Amino acid sequence: MSQDNRLMPLPGVDRTIDRPIPDLSPARSYGPAANEPTQLREYLFVVLKRKWLIASLCLVVTSLVAVQMFRQPSIYQAETTIRIEQRQRNVLKLSDFSVNAAPDANFWGTQIKLLQSPSLARQVALTLDLQHDPTFFGGGQSAGVFSSLRKLFGGGEKQKQKVSPATSSQGLNVVSAEKLRDQPLSPEELSALEPYEDMIIGSEQVDGIVGTNLYTIKFRHTDPAMAQKIANTLADVFQSNNLERSTANSNKADVTLAREIADLQTKIRRDTEALFNYQREHNLPPDSSGPLDVESQKFAVLSKELLEAENNRKTAEAVYKSAAAAPDKFAVPEILGSSRVLQLRDRISALREKEEALLVIYKKEWPEVKKIDAQLKPLEAELNRVIAETITGLKSQYEAALTKENSLRQSYNAQKGTTTQQTRDQIEVVAQTQTIETNKQYLNTLLQRRREVQVINNDRGNEVNVETYSRLGTPVGPPRMRNIIIAFILSLVAGIGLAFILDFLDDTVKSVDDIDRYIHLPALAMIPASNGNRGRIKAIAPGAAAGGSETTALAMIDDVRSPVAESYRHLRTSLLLSSAGQPPKTILVTSSQPSEGKTTTAINTAYMLAQTGVEVLIIDCDLRRPRLHAQFEVSNARGLTTWLSGEKDLDGIIQSCPRTSNLKILTSGPVPPNPAELLSSDEMRRLLSQLGERYTHIIIDSPPAISFTDASILSTMVDGVMLVVHGGRSSRAVVRRAKQQLLDVGAHIFGVVLNNVRLETQDYYYQSYYSNYYSDPDSASAGERA
Repeated sequence: MSQDNRLMPLPGVDRTIDRPIPDLSPARSYGPAANEPTQLREYLFVVLKRKWLIASLCLVVTSLVAVQMFRQPSIYQAETTIRIEQRQRNVLKLSDFSVNAAPDANFWGTQIKLLQSPSLARQVALTLDLQHDPTFFGGGQSAGVFSSLRKLFGGGEKQKQKVSPATSSQGLNVVSAEKLRDQPLSPEELSALEPYEDMIIGSEQVDGIVGTNLYTIKFRHTDPAMAQKIANTLADVFQSNNLERSTANSNKADVTLAREIADLQTKIRRDTEALFNYQREHNLPPDSSGPLDVESQKFAVLSKELLEAENNRKTAEAVYKSAAAAPDKFAVPEILGSSRVLQLRDRISALREKEEALLVIYKKEWPEVKKIDAQLKPLEAELNRVIAETITGLKSQYEAALTKENSLRQSYNAQKGTTTQQTRDQIEVVAQTQTIETNKQYLNTLLQRRREVQVINNDRGNEVNVETYSRLGTPVGPPRMRNIIIAFILSLVAGIGLAFILDFLDDTVKSVDDIDRYIHLPALAMIPASNGNRGRIKAIAPGAAAGGSETTALAMIDDVRSPVAESYRHLRTSLLLSSAGQPPKTILVTSSQPSEGKTTTAINTAYMLAQTGVEVLIIDCDLRRPRLHAQFEVSNARGLTTWLSGEKDLDGIIQSCPRTSNLKILTSGPVPPNPAELLSSDEMRRLLSQLGERYTHIIIDSPPAISFTDASILSTMVDGVMLVVHGGRSSRAVVRRAKQQLLDVGAHIFGVVLNNVRLETQDYYYQSYYSNYYSDPDSASAGERA
């Protein structure tokens, strides 16, 4: 079997053929805004296209917020007024009247923070025993929607509570901060109080009245009586705390000084006794300079004697070792200076001279010579003994010096330890004495300070006063209508933003402009979706039964005045004008992926061409999922595969369309196991050549170009290819891939048919035009143009 090169790229074909059309020719306009800049109308089209999404989001969000707002109970606000003044200067304090003295700039901010502190909220909760009051949290339960509406439109609910007197908060047993310090709460109790503290702080608001020292404490709650009670208690507890702080400072200073003075006096007495006992235990008199000098003198004398003994020992050691190691003992000064050695050496020397004189005349056997030798031996032995005794004496001197040195060293070390310990004891005594003296000086300072505190300590008034207690609160919230309006605006903005995001992320081909902008192919026609049967424009569903005219593709153009029929007439005109010189004869209809409506487009295109009076043949080359016979309600027992398999009765396999005689049908025939091999055979080319001589136009329905290679094979045998794209569903990348796949094998693409387009968005005017035009009885003859 020879190699099939039909699908190989044609030599010499420019691989960059898939470049933008504006690079090849002047730009073509396929829509009202193809070459216009982005305008406000395009944004409006995006919003209108997803108007139901935006409206649904606004409706849901606004409804949920409205329901939640009307379920929330009314909030009442109680307001208590207090006066806060800075503390007056004390005439007895000179520091208060310094030249650079100025009011505390942080005083007012500190007071506001104290009013909003968790400790103050904790005191209020304990004072009112809010832990056992179910109305504190229970008053915030949600009310019904209808009851809230009645309150909103009925003028508000009537306050049934009686107005509490202005002095209702006075007389409370306030839990002071000092009591909490003396009796601290356990961690479990503090943790249990945290929700109450957060609730009080979150609902409290402190504002200053400009130009005055007055501050308002506002508290909000769903129960007006509770709001009034907490606002008044906040003021009372804050006033009590300020009074406690004012009086506690001076009293606490006096008590603290008295306690520190007593503690310091006790400490001085205890340290003095400890110093006395320490001196007695270590034999140190009150004046320890004398004993310290005696021990130092002893240590100095021992140090000097040890140094001398060490020098003597070194000298004796050097003399002894030198004498013991000297090869000539007579060179040792101690031996040479010995009188006994000198005498013995003189006597030996005289006898040797006498012997040498006799040996000149006589021999050694001469009696006189032997007599002299006998005299020399005892003298020499005695000389050696004297030398050895001298060296032994030197050794004894060395050992005696070493013994003396060791003895002195032991005494030195003992005295050194005694002196060191004595010095440490003396240093410790000095340190304790300095500590006692420091404490005495500090005691004098504290006594002086206490006298000053007692002088300047006087009664002080409270800087915080409650001017006006709160009345029963009035409703102040929640701002229901404002929140509902805000929710509507935010949901509207979010919906519009979501619409633009979805439009930005939408990669499908939706309009003729998208074909020109992204696919770079001409748009042959735009087939709108049928309002009554929108799904029928898509590909034929698998298993669609033949016999029902409502399920066939031709049912959509039964109404010659419909926009769908007019669109197919426009497609027919575009095809007839797509080739220079003469109309195309063989036209391949394919798509990028399944279910894009190529079979429907092929049937209606063939039908429209047949209405011009010429002979038209439609061939079902989709040998994998043939559907042409089901649409025309004809038999598929014999067809294209029958002829390609060897049966050459061409007239026997071509069938006529029941609706028009000049439209012929060649069904696929039995589904073969090797569709691509059959379509790429020479028999297929021969068949198209024979059919081209008998028919003016041949429409070929093929499988999708991306899924199978059948479309690429057939595109090399036809005059051109018509690419069907499902509007709003086909991806741009997939369509470009199908286009490039066809161009790679040298196919001529007439253009793109945008199928099943929804015109109620940016082409709304187009749909309105068709609806108004074809619904006018005067224009009924418009359908006869075909």
